[in-house]
Amino acid sequence: MVDKPGAGEPGATSGIDRSIGELVSDATDNLSRLVRLEIKLAKLEAKADAVKIGKGLGEFLAAGVILHLFMILLSVTIGLGLWEIFDLPLWGAFGIVTLFYLLIAAAFILTALINLRRRQGLARTAVTTTRLVEILRGGHRPPKGETSVDPAKTEQAPVSSDSV
Repeated sequence: MVDKPGAGEPGATSGIDRSIGELVSDATDNLSRLVRLEIKLAKLEAKADAVKIGKGLGEFLAAGVILHLFMILLSVTIGLGLWEIFDLPLWGAFGIVTLFYLLIAAAFILTALINLRRRQGLARTAVTTTRLVEILRGGHRPPKGETSVDPAKTEQAPVSSDSV
């Protein structure tokens, strides 16, 4: 414990006849030490969180592998079930299962394409960057009341299917 506030290490000086420069120096040193300790604490916490996140991701990966094996075995079971129940040829039963998965994949692909075509890019950032460059060059002054960009007023370039 420190004998006198701002005196640095306990018992380092007698303390009463210290100059303002020494007190400021001690305060600066203490502040620097506090900042270093806070940074060290933040690094330790981040490392501990990273380890926990890594373990969690590993567990998700293991679950994903097991679920993948489950889906393979389920597909074989469904194919054999169709073969047995409906007296289909074996290739036909597994063909039905394959087509089912193909339809699911096509639905995901179409959904992804629709979502990608809906994207608008960085329209607001482009507008504000252009305005900032104009302001820095001295060619444009924003109106006094304008402080933010209204997304409804910004022109957005349509996204063509070539850029997807």
